[in-house]
Amino acid sequence: MKPTIYATFLALAIAAGCSGYKAPTAVLPPPPPAPPPPPATFTVFETLGDSVSIADKLTEFRGALGGVLNAPNSPPAESGRREINWDGVPAALTDVDTFPANFFNVNSKRGALYSTPGTGLRIDSTDFAAVNPGLAAQFRTFSAKKLFMPVGSNQVNVIFRLAGTDTPGLVKGFGAVFADVDRLGSTTIEYFDVDGVLLATVKAPNHAGAQQLSFTGAVFEAPIVARVRITSGDAALTATSTDVSAGGTQDLVVMDDFLYGEPRPLGPDVHVTVGNIFFRSAQNGSQNPAVDTIAAGARVTWTWNAAGSHSIQSTGIPPEVFRNSVVMSDAGSTYSVRIFHPGTYTYDCAVHGAAMTGRIVVK
Repeated sequence: MKPTIYATFLALAIAAGCSGYKAPTAVLPPPPPAPPPPPATFTVFETLGDSVSIADKLTEFRGALGGVLNAPNSPPAESGRREINWDGVPAALTDVDTFPANFFNVNSKRGALYSTPGTGLRIDSTDFAAVNPGLAAQFRTFSAKKLFMPVGSNQVNVIFRLAGTDTPGLVKGFGAVFADVDRLGSTTIEYFDVDGVLLATVKAPNHAGAQQLSFTGAVFEAPIVARVRITSGDAALTATSTDVSAGGTQDLVVMDDFLYGEPRPLGPDVHVTVGNIFFRSAQNGSQNPAVDTIAAGARVTWTWNAAGSHSIQSTGIPPEVFRNSVVMSDAGSTYSVRIFHPGTYTYDCAVHGAAMTGRIVVK
């Protein structure tokens, strides 16, 4: 009997010792993040040829920009486009290296300002033979007779303003005609948003053989482009430079016509309050859902009005998504996104789910 009694007491002791045991709780992995927001959508237009053969593609590009050609010095418009062909520039400002950077927003109001890392800007009526006699037969024109190039650089920025004002503007698209692009990639247009973020880069088509004209441009879904940077060839023009087609080592390229959408004002940014437990629009007071309407390219900023763990979590289906925030808890915390695609964007809080919701309508 003793072994039996001992075994019984042993079993009771083991049971007592394990009475406080708890199985480990399974830790679920966090939900996968929302897919990254898609890049800004745009359509590229490009062609190669002479002034006659490229005309149809420019007409197509104008149609994509929409509206009519708004005349120089006309006030800012709600739609349409602007064009610059250099040929109306006064003689006093032609064939000099000091063309005013604000000419096309002050003298001839078209909402375009220029800057360059070089030393100046030049409108030339000699096919740049006045700069370098060896270039006399190098470049053709789309709209005779004047061409454009920065001085001391192969790059120029075009910054958009509401025509005739100092108010920043956004355009839907921009394109340019280039003369004598020999090497693919030597000539590009880069498109930037109001924060200086690169939206797109397009390359001008290149030719093999006789000098030709190239056109390239991009049109976006809405006016979101605040600036373009043009790289025209491999190098600046100098008194001794020789094009690659004439035995040189660099592709020398100059510019003719510019075409771009009517500069439009930046849409107002909106603000949303993050509270315990709600999202509330600072514009209209709507709450759970907080509903806000913005123009494409505008910014939405969420601000925590009190301590509490919340996040901004996009719940839409691509392309109507934006990048999520992390969970933040300090009063005064902020999170911002800029949305470029028109559509309806829903969101909630990753911590509280359907108890905290919002919706952004992008026009």
